[in-house]
Amino acid sequence: MIYTENIIPFENRMGGKGTGELHIVMEDAELEGRAKALLTIVLHPESSIGCHEHKGNMEIYYVLKGEGIFTLNGESSPIHAGQAGSMKPGDVHGIENTGSEDMVISAVVLYE
Repeated sequence: MIYTENIIPFENRMGGKGTGELHIVMEDAELEGRAKALLTIVLHPESSIGCHEHKGNMEIYYVLKGEGIFTLNGESSPIHAGQAGSMKPGDVHGIENTGSEDMVISAVVLYE
């Protein structure tokens, strides 16, 4: 089966700043309830997704392009293309693009 992405522009996502896009390829129904979503996140320069908590699911980020700051449970670390970050249920996380080009992140949201 082949799925086509649904592109959703956003601004100030989860209390963050700036703009970006969610490129949602598959969601719960297509994933037969095994995962919540498979998507790509594009964060424009100087944009971020504010810190937020996931309840009942975990998330994995894999940075495909760009660089930024990854915050997990109040601790911030640099992150760049070729690195991944993971969040367990109950973790509070956010990410910011600190580079001069779009930051592109592949993400999978899995159920607990």
